[in-house]
This record gives sequence, structure tokens and C-alpha cells, in this order.
Amino acid sequence: MPAIRSFIAVELSPPLRQQIENIQNELKRAATDVRWVRTEGIHLTLKFLGALDEARLEEVAAVLEDCLTGETVFTLTAGSLGAFPNGNNPKVIWLGVQDERGELKSVHETIERGLTGLGFKSENRAFSPHLTLGRVTSAKGRRAVSRCLETMGGCACGTFAVGEICLFKSELKPGGAVYTKLKSFVLSPQPKNST
Repeated sequence: MPAIRSFIAVELSPPLRQQIENIQNELKRAATDVRWVRTEGIHLTLKFLGALDEARLEEVAAVLEDCLTGETVFTLTAGSLGAFPNGNNPKVIWLGVQDERGELKSVHETIERGLTGLGFKSENRAFSPHLTLGRVTSAKGRRAVSRCLETMGGCACGTFAVGEICLFKSELKPGGAVYTKLKSFVLSPQPKNST
């Protein structure tokens, strides 16, 4: 069996996807030369794993099951547009995710520690939760995106609940990447110390 490109992420709710689509449509009116991510393909990535064989994916799933046992549902806020590497030279347009209580950061660190035990390398850069909306494909597009980010930068989508963490397969197709959920790990609805 061929290796499977895979990653760990949070799947977004339909209402949040609709809000993101509205933001993308607004950006599309002003920003040219951008390859937009299909709304159904937008997710909050926690860890890209690369190409793994089936046995390795089973090991990852077992570690995730262990890591996420006892983790509870938490809430994040989506809003504020930005770009990598920066707003003056945008190459990737994103919608920021705020983790006011640090719960996403804690889950991310727990997963990183668990996967390090399997030989995966920890990320060198700080975890920056975001939702990728599009990738700029030309210098002309970068100027238009910069102007657009200045005028739309403070948009907000509100809060959304994270009730599960998912292991996804990524298949690169001519029309763009297709993501398939391989396994989901449901978070507990009750606080850890609840009886």
C-alpha cells in the first residue's frame, strides 16, 4: 500500500465555513492573482505528518487516543485577517484563531510530546493557529492583498467549539487537495475534575 499524506487538524463547523466563504468572497472582489482554498478544505492544522504507511498511521492514532483521553471541549475565536510572511509582502492569506484560555496550545503541546515519542520532530517555530484562505501567486496580487488586508483586517467570525481532533488523509488532485477524515478523537464534554 502506498504511503498516505496525513495531518492532524480541527474540522470546522458549517456556520463557520459559511462566514469564511463570505470573507473570501469579499477578498476576491479586491485581490487578484490569489489561489483560494476551497471552503470545504479549510481546517485548523495542528500537525502535518507527511507520508506514512498504514502501520505508522495506526501508531499515530494510538498516541492520539492516549494523548487526548481526558481532554475536554473548548472554545476558540476566529477573526482578524493577516498574511505570511507579513502584510506588506503577503504570500499566504489567513484568518487568525485566538486561544484566549490556552486550551488549544495545551492540546497542541500534548500531541507534540506524544508524537516526539514516536520519532516525529517537534516544530522549531512557535505554534500560530490560523485558517489558510488563499495563496498569492504574483507580485500584482501581493499589492492588492496588502490594500485589502488594511481595510478588512479586523473582521470577526465569532467563537466556535472544538469537540474533536481528527486525523486526515490528504490527496493531491488536479483540482486541489482532497481531505478525508481517517479517524476522529472526540473530546469529553465534561471538565477534567468533574464527577
